[in-house]
Amino acid sequence: MKSLSHTIATCLIVSSAQLHAENTGYAGSFLEPFEHVHFSSLGTPIIHSFGVEPAFTGRDLFLDYSWREGNGVTEHETEVELEWAFTKRLGIIVEVPYIYEDEENVGSAKGFGDLAIVPRALLIDSDCFMLTAQIEAGLPTGSSAFGGETSIAPGIAIWNDLGNWFTLNSNISIAHGFDSDETELEFGFGLVKSFGEKPSDHHNHADHKHQHTTGGLINLHLEFTGSTPVNGDESGDFATEGLIGISYGILPNMDIRAGYIFPISTPEEFDHGFTTGLIYHF
Repeated sequence: MKSLSHTIATCLIVSSAQLHAENTGYAGSFLEPFEHVHFSSLGTPIIHSFGVEPAFTGRDLFLDYSWREGNGVTEHETEVELEWAFTKRLGIIVEVPYIYEDEENVGSAKGFGDLAIVPRALLIDSDCFMLTAQIEAGLPTGSSAFGGETSIAPGIAIWNDLGNWFTLNSNISIAHGFDSDETELEFGFGLVKSFGEKPSDHHNHADHKHQHTTGGLINLHLEFTGSTPVNGDESGDFATEGLIGISYGILPNMDIRAGYIFPISTPEEFDHGFTTGLIYHF
């Protein structure tokens, strides 16, 4: 089993050579055709986290269902998300949630949440590190009970290869609601440990892009996400939650996943929750 220091050294050597080779044509690489891959050139799986936006581009359709319960409220949310890469480095994410909420002794409400559109650009793409800049725009297309505010959230997303098939997805953004004039710092970290057979074509780095499938891979997920207002009366208060989950490549172009959600911050906004869904890779 390779040590972490050996993996980092390998990443630095290979990445430096790659960046030197691409130095004169870096701007042109934004227009290179997209090719869907699920492994880095070192053979490390590139896996989506549950609640942390990816740094890598893709063409994927997500169908997710989540349930939360606490403080007399039960919430069910179904979300459709499309990730679409136009080129190797340029892409967009579109998210549409539908929410059903039942509050004890009060009643229920249901409707669409606000539409989220996220243009993104992959700025750094090396063997062990990826960094993407993005701007999420929230449009008030949903029910007034579950949204109804125009917002914008510029931020970055990062992918790191930690060695031994451990990877880390992380992101941070500043979200501002124009109607409420409220601003929040949002953040997330998703650690993934993958198990399965290393694709044989990764023995030759020149052929690594021919591996398009996550079929048979098992991935364990540990996530920490949260937000804190940066203005207003609640400035400095943190709302954080964790997730323990598993995902599995059931087919060459489809993953299924499930996770348990739990609160971390105090006071708790909910008692517990559950999420499940599938990812279809185009």
